[in-house]
Amino acid sequence: MKSVRVVEGNTFVAQDIERPALRAGAVRVRIQAAFLPPYFEHLPSGSWQTPPRPFTPGQCAIGIVEETADPDCALRRGQTVYCDMYIEGSGPEADHGFIGCFGLAPAASRHLAKWPNGTFAEEFVGPELCFTAIPDNVRTSPEILCRLGWFATALAGFRRGGFRPGNVVAINGAAGLLGSSAAVVALAIGAAQVRLVGRRTSVLRELAALDSRIVVEDPDDQSPLDFVLDCVGGENASKSVALSERLRRFGNVAFVGALTARAAFNTSLLMRNSNSVVGSFWFPHELAADVLALIAAAAIDLSAFRAETFDTDQIAAAMKQSVQHSGGLFHVALKP
Repeated sequence: MKSVRVVEGNTFVAQDIERPALRAGAVRVRIQAAFLPPYFEHLPSGSWQTPPRPFTPGQCAIGIVEETADPDCALRRGQTVYCDMYIEGSGPEADHGFIGCFGLAPAASRHLAKWPNGTFAEEFVGPELCFTAIPDNVRTSPEILCRLGWFATALAGFRRGGFRPGNVVAINGAAGLLGSSAAVVALAIGAAQVRLVGRRTSVLRELAALDSRIVVEDPDDQSPLDFVLDCVGGENASKSVALSERLRRFGNVAFVGALTARAAFNTSLLMRNSNSVVGSFWFPHELAADVLALIAAAAIDLSAFRAETFDTDQIAAAMKQSVQHSGGLFHVALKP
């Protein structure tokens, strides 16, 4: 079958490989579309802990169930499902990671060795817990819906951070894939106002045009906030700190991005206002169903989102397009 592979030499290649075996506890899915985030550009470089090479990379995807190993599996042949690459053990040990991608702790190596291959292929075989059935009344195209993990990551951040309907929310890093997804989720769960903070003004304005409750902040804005969802990456934490200092009493900050710098928070101010700062990584598998319910209820409207699709043998062009243009309402997907 057609696939993308990560091989020695720090590169992606398109290859024909054997159909994966259906192991115990697994589900076989025929891939319709798989999300290609820009950070995948760095996956072959060796800077992350990856599965043993060669392996098939992959991220969130939409597919059709072909067969299940367990006859009692709740999924049925022909059913459309969301494929989540997140995997972890059942205990408190840090051993989490992503199938076909990378691990976040050394102990993740055992999961990556057992389940090395992701969704950038015609078929994906993964553990049953990684699949969520798509409701029949969700008719969004697979190339758009494969972004679902980014909406669910935002929803998990809001929930873990103690968001309440009626909150005034600021999204830091709002022009990125996660930040723009978070803005839509914030409206869906009842934010009174969503204030966008980011560098690409044209992207922010496109998001603001979706709803009158979305506002693009001025650089010197000091409006009070109830909740900050920080989706920013990089080494500059100054805006994250500044936003935390605008929180009302009992307001919260949730970090869901990839900020690499240490942040010098005013801990006395946080204490006096009973503010909290929490981190939130990815989301529990069951949260995908909650996002799908919001889509089915039209609380999340995906009609403005756009995707450009590529075949697996176009991986180089697809990766370049994702790096150069992903963000806001636009993303790239692979369609084997």
